[in-house]
Amino acid sequence: MKEEKTDLNKYRTFLFPGIAVALVILSGMMVLKPKINDLSELKKDIASQKEELSRLSQKVAVLESYDRNELKRRTDQVLKVLPAEKDAPLIMTALRQLMNDHNLELKSLEIGVGDISTESAKQTSIKKDVPALDLELSLVGILDDLYEFLNALDSITPLIGVDELQMGREDLVAEAEMELSSYYLLGSEDTSKVDRQIVAITPEEEKIYQEISFYKPVPGSMNLPEVGSGKENPFIY
Repeated sequence: MKEEKTDLNKYRTFLFPGIAVALVILSGMMVLKPKINDLSELKKDIASQKEELSRLSQKVAVLESYDRNELKRRTDQVLKVLPAEKDAPLIMTALRQLMNDHNLELKSLEIGVGDISTESAKQTSIKKDVPALDLELSLVGILDDLYEFLNALDSITPLIGVDELQMGREDLVAEAEMELSSYYLLGSEDTSKVDRQIVAITPEEEKIYQEISFYKPVPGSMNLPEVGSGKENPFIY
């Protein structure tokens, strides 16, 4: 028994320093491990940001290759044909001016119920490829003037399509009832995303642009009608 105690006493001098060293190492690992994890996450973030910067640099290079004036001219023309939002007063004044230019009498003009709001536009866009403001129009005039009105309607801004047309005629005087759709664009929700690619214009899109490049606003339609402060109805001309 005395020999065993002697052995324990021999190692006792190393026991406490060993325990102290072990505690220091353990506490150091507990402190350093979160820092190491944070450093690893930071490296991942830096790598991700470098990748995003590389993609952005590529996009900048592509955009800088375009002619700025030509790009602005094309964008302005597309936004004239397909506005970024509904503009019911502009549409109505364009139609009114077009009717005046062709000596037509307006019998009635109705706008689709609920189509003024943006939310309803998102709902109607389910039925159509492009959201639209729906109108019902009734006109009276000389038959040739009505034909000229319809031809002119096919090349004005903003874009207005004829969905349905019914015509009645008595001698030279004709009456036309039509359903129209004035189309516009809804802004994309992911235009600012870094991973969104810049897609080059396809030949089909270039052909469409060349067609709409000749579309012009009706002369005088940019001047909105003055509405008095009394009981005058701005929807009656």
